[in-house]
Amino acid sequence: MDTPADKIREKLSEGLLPGKTPSHAWCGYGTGKPCNGCNEPILSTEVEHELDFNGARTVRFHAACEAIWRSLIAQGAKKAADSPIRA
Repeated sequence: MDTPADKIREKLSEGLLPGKTPSHAWCGYGTGKPCNGCNEPILSTEVEHELDFNGARTVRFHAACEAIWRSLIAQGAKKAADSPIRA
């Protein structure tokens, strides 16, 4: 069974989730829409994180899924910064 981290990692590698930080972010009560990370609905008793990417794309996450996503994109940025420059 895939964990939320597995699902988010796979979606990042397939380009289904953005690999950069959003231009704007909001939090509020869940609207019942699915989380772009784990695909489960974000219930009205949960916090929904809505991230906007320059008006071109909006994604929604559970609080835990957003934390996983941010951690994974930070790791990706660190790996890119640590990679040797090739001429």
